[in-house]
Amino acid sequence: MSTDDLPGGTEPPVPPAPSSARGLHIGIAGVLAIAAIGFFTGLRGSSQEVGAFLASRPTPTATIKARSYSDTRRGAWGPNSALYPALFGQLSAAPALSVPVPPQTAEDRLASLELRARRRAYDGAPPTIPHQIEQRDAPGCLGCHEQGATVAGLVAPKMSHPRLDNCAQCHVVAADPRPFAATPLPLTSNHFAGLPAPSGGARAWNNAPPVLPHSTHMRTDCASCHGPLGAPGLRTTHPERQNCLQCHALSATKDQRSPSGKPGPVGWEPVP
Repeated sequence: MSTDDLPGGTEPPVPPAPSSARGLHIGIAGVLAIAAIGFFTGLRGSSQEVGAFLASRPTPTATIKARSYSDTRRGAWGPNSALYPALFGQLSAAPALSVPVPPQTAEDRLASLELRARRRAYDGAPPTIPHQIEQRDAPGCLGCHEQGATVAGLVAPKMSHPRLDNCAQCHVVAADPRPFAATPLPLTSNHFAGLPAPSGGARAWNNAPPVLPHSTHMRTDCASCHGPLGAPGLRTTHPERQNCLQCHALSATKDQRSPSGKPGPVGWEPVP
């Protein structure tokens, strides 16, 4: 083809030299070969390292059962799963039932009853809380009071009633737990005065088991006050005997009342 045959008299394109195209192809092939050699060399080294690592590990002797979803939701897992139950177990340092009860005097009993009365609005009222609490949930209370515990020489008594999670509904704090907040004064004056707590129950004869001097409402667990963690003067000398009502009868005026409210066993009505 001559320049006369091209439009406008332009020059025809010059084809690349054969040596330049061959060099480009050789360079690309070399790069691919080096990459392939490095890839397969790395695979061989990785497989050898993994094999050596697996060979160094001990062979398991038992299979581990996978946890179900329900177990995962209910249980506590991880390295600290048993931390808090173990710590609360150390706090519950109640004397064993076989440990002899130290001597108790009438003065010890009166001092314990006086302390008990100071934390209640009247006899039979729920005791107030002598420390600050976090009132968002109940586990904080149950950690010490569900089974009873001793903390820094102070006794956290066991609950005397079945578990009720809304503790602050009946037990109020003795002082406002909120920082920098004043406790509001009562809106109305109250002159109610409850009866004093009895010092002991009556006996049918000398050395007979005393009758319960109080009702059993919310006091179904006698060990709360009279057990190994009970206050001096109130502890029983025979904590191994668990069926307390087998010997200690209920009070006819405190725990047994007729539907009309008159003293007497349930269902019994006096003759007019």
